[in-house]
Amino acid sequence: MSIREFAAHLGVHERLVSKWEAGGARVRPRPVNQAALDTSLARSDDVVRARFSTLLAPTGADADLLAFVDAGAIKGAVSEVMSERELIMAAAHEASEHAAAAESTNVGATTLAQLDADVRRIANEYVHAAPAPMMVEMLRVRRRVYRLLDGQQKPGDTSHLYLLAGTLSGLMANASTDLGYLDAAGEQIRAAWAYAELSGHNGLRAWTRGMHALIENWSDRPRNAVQLARSGQEFAGQGLARVRLLNIEARVWARLGSDAETDRCLRAAETVVSDRRDELHDEIGGVFGFGAPKAAYYAGATCIQLGRAEQALAATERAITLYSSGPALQRSYGAESLARVDNAAAHLINGSIDGAADALRPVLGLPEDRRIAQLGERLVGLRRRIAAPTYRDAVEARGLDEQIEEFCVATAALATRAYPS
Repeated sequence: MSIREFAAHLGVHERLVSKWEAGGARVRPRPVNQAALDTSLARSDDVVRARFSTLLAPTGADADLLAFVDAGAIKGAVSEVMSERELIMAAAHEASEHAAAAESTNVGATTLAQLDADVRRIANEYVHAAPAPMMVEMLRVRRRVYRLLDGQQKPGDTSHLYLLAGTLSGLMANASTDLGYLDAAGEQIRAAWAYAELSGHNGLRAWTRGMHALIENWSDRPRNAVQLARSGQEFAGQGLARVRLLNIEARVWARLGSDAETDRCLRAAETVVSDRRDELHDEIGGVFGFGAPKAAYYAGATCIQLGRAEQALAATERAITLYSSGPALQRSYGAESLARVDNAAAHLINGSIDGAADALRPVLGLPEDRRIAQLGERLVGLRRRIAAPTYRDAVEARGLDEQIEEFCVATAALATRAYPS
C-alpha cells in the first residue's frame, strides 16, 4: 500500500504514517493506534504475518527461517522461502544453541552450599536472638536467592533455589508473627507454600501448612487452622513433621473446646514412630525442629486451653526443665517463656499466686527486643485470671498484675512500630 492507502486502511491521517516511517524504532504510537495496527496484522494472511515476524527476528539465515515457522505458515508456503536442507539444518543449529545455553548456570555448588549454611544458621540462631534484626538477615539472604532465580541455572539447581526461597519465607512468616504482624505472616507463608510446591519438597509442604494453621488460629480462624493442619499431614509421613502437625491440630481443637478431638490428636501423636527423618525438621532444626522441649510446651498450652491444670503443670515443668538444662544455642527463649506463662496459669487455676509469680519471674526480666507478641497476648489472659474473685483482695496478686502491665508496655512488637515502614 501507499502511505495514503495505508493511512486510510487504519483510519489515521497520512502525515501520522509518514511520521512513523521517518521515526523508525524511536516511534511509540499511542495505544489506540497500536490497537489498530495489531488488528490489521491479525487480519492478514499467514504469509504476511510470517514476513512481518521475519523482519522483527534477529539477523541471520536460521533466525529468519525459524521466524517464518513461528508465524504459523501453512505447509505449502514453507517451500517458497526455504529448501528442505535449510529447514533441517536450521532446526539442528537451534537445538545445538539451546542445549549450550541450557548447560550454562549462574549457580555453582559453592553458592548453593553457602546459601544452605545461611538458612541453617538463621533457623538455629533465631530461637535465641531478637526477631527484628534476624528478619533483616533473612531478607538479605532471600533477596540473593531471588536474584539467582532471575538468572539461568540447571533445573535441579532451580528447584534447590525454590526450596531456599520457601524456607526463608517460612522463617519470615515466623518472625512476622513474633512481631505481631499476622497479615504479613499470612502473606509470607502463602509464598512459602508456593515455593514448596515449585520445589516439590514434602518437608517444607508439611511445615508450611503447620505454620499457616498457627497463623490462622492466632487470627481467630480456628476452623481454617484445623483444615490446614490436616492438609499438612498428607505430606508428613511418619516422623517429627507428623508429630508437630498433630500437636498443632490438638491446640486448635482445645481452643474450640473439643476434648474428644484434642485427645484423639494427642494419642495419634504419641503413636507416631519417628523412624523417618526429613531435611527440614531433623537436619536443619531450630525454628523448623520439634524436639521434646517444644512438644512438652505444646502439650502444656493445649491443657491450659481445656483447664487441665495438673496435666498443664507437668507438661510445662518438663518443657522448662528441658530448655534450661539443654544446650544454650538450642534454648528457645520464646517457647520457654510461653511455657512459663502457661505454668503460671496452671498455678493460678490451683490457687497458688506464689507459684505463678515464681514461674513468671524470668519472663518479666526479658529484654524488650525479646518480648514477642504471643507473650503479650498470653499475659493478658493471665491478668484476667488474676482479676478473678479468688485473688481480688490479695496484695501479691495486685503486685504481680502491676508487673505484667509494666512488661506489656514495652514489647518487641511495639518497638518495631517505631521503625520506618
